[in-house]
Amino acid sequence: MRGGGGKLTGGFISIIVFKYFKAVVFLLAGILALRLGRGSPLPTAREIARYFRSSPENELIRAVAAELARTTPREYVGFGILSIFAALIFAVEGTLLSLRIWWSTYFTITLTTLGIPLELFEIGRSPHSIRRYVIFAVNVVILVYLWRRRNEFREDFPIAARR
Repeated sequence: MRGGGGKLTGGFISIIVFKYFKAVVFLLAGILALRLGRGSPLPTAREIARYFRSSPENELIRAVAAELARTTPREYVGFGILSIFAALIFAVEGTLLSLRIWWSTYFTITLTTLGIPLELFEIGRSPHSIRRYVIFAVNVVILVYLWRRRNEFREDFPIAARR
């Protein structure tokens, strides 16, 4: 089932690195959420500020501390589990692409397409956030690239190439 063929192009390598990066970020967020959900005392604005070497009077620090205080331990656990699940999915995407599995491009196209409505919803909710537009644009570029090269790994699999 493993592709043996040619080398991965720069575009595929970039996508694989991006998928692994997202996997690491979601894994770390999930671990942090599970840790916060264990019922240990939540960090105060002063502790958060000390960690980021900032002032406890900083508006962002105070907003983060207030949001942490509003979230229940059960919500932290739920977010942690979902975040770790998402990390696993991103890691699987990157691994399948790096192994040149013939259907991995279709798998990644499908999963990336499923995320587009959520990204559009987030842009609609906060239209002034440049970060959301950048994430949306990166995912559209990934979709277009993968769609154009979706059959690149097929020649590595004689059975798949006959279809």
